[in-house]
Amino acid sequence: MSASAVSKKQCVTCNKSGGVLTCDGCQRSFCGKHVIEHRQELAGQLDNIMQEHDLLQQEFLQPSSKKDSLLKKIDKWEKDSVEKIQVAAETARKALEEMLQQAKQEFTTKFPIIVETLRASREADDFSEHDLDRWRQQLKELTTEMKSSSIASFVADKNEPIFLRKLQKTGSTPQAPETTTNSACPSSASTASSTFSTKPRLQVGFAEILGPVLIEDGGLCAKHMGLTTSDYAYVRGRLLYSGGCHTMRFKLEKFKKQYQIFFGCMSNKVDLQISAFRSSSAVGWFGHNQTYEHGSCVSDCKKHGYNSSKMEINDIVRLTFDCDRRVIQLFHERLKLTHTLKVNIGKTPYPWQVLVVLSHSGDCVKVLNDS
Repeated sequence: MSASAVSKKQCVTCNKSGGVLTCDGCQRSFCGKHVIEHRQELAGQLDNIMQEHDLLQQEFLQPSSKKDSLLKKIDKWEKDSVEKIQVAAETARKALEEMLQQAKQEFTTKFPIIVETLRASREADDFSEHDLDRWRQQLKELTTEMKSSSIASFVADKNEPIFLRKLQKTGSTPQAPETTTNSACPSSASTASSTFSTKPRLQVGFAEILGPVLIEDGGLCAKHMGLTTSDYAYVRGRLLYSGGCHTMRFKLEKFKKQYQIFFGCMSNKVDLQISAFRSSSAVGWFGHNQTYEHGSCVSDCKKHGYNSSKMEINDIVRLTFDCDRRVIQLFHERLKLTHTLKVNIGKTPYPWQVLVVLSHSGDCVKVLNDS
């Protein structure tokens, strides 16, 4: 066999050696017929690449799905931020109103004493220049105290910043790290550049009261101060809730047997009044195995599973407001029992507010600091 016969190339398709050509791209050999088919195959692959390019270009020019997803997250962040600010503002207004009311009561007690002193001195004609100077000084101090704005100040809470969000290119280095806190109810929302935190960290506590109730320990402790069991003591929470999931922990520091303390919620749009727990705005759990749902009372523990007779002094209960799911829950930490009630926002519109009712003299409930 000659050397030329050994080195003769064959078509990779038909194995013929006549008129064989070599492709510079794949380095394979083809006869005249199959080299044309090979070029047609390459041309088809090029057409597919061009088609994929056109589809990708069209998707890039109209990225509606990604755009809509980010816009929805931006809209949600805006809505959540506005609701937080509204809740904080309403809480501040109510706190200021209470401070002004307390200051008004203090001045109301001072005025009669001063007036009676001046009248008595005038009728007895028993006063001197020293008395006049002293009374002028008292009047000056009282005027200054009334006009002073020191009753309260509007300050920034460094623990509650309002974060301004911005879009950031994926993969770039953030300018500053951010931290998030765990919510009472598991939830998360993220974008290409940031995580939206929805849990407010304002201080939980008691504020508005009605009846024989004393608020102590900076608003964390509520105590029934009445002399009879016929006088209910009503107290509402300091914070307002319009969205998200929030949990508060209460310690039953003292109560008379039989247990009769109400834990629940009512709408802040309804004024606190006698028998508030019986109103259509209230939802919660009372003594005698009672559950209240918008004015309807059920005391059948076999039906709803709530047994108030198992409550003991120093027990801790958790009250959770899940505004997104429109339910409230009462969890008994010692018994490991959870009770759930649905809330009709048509009857209990946002914002919600904690409602606690004490029935007996000496009943005492305290908000735990880790709420």
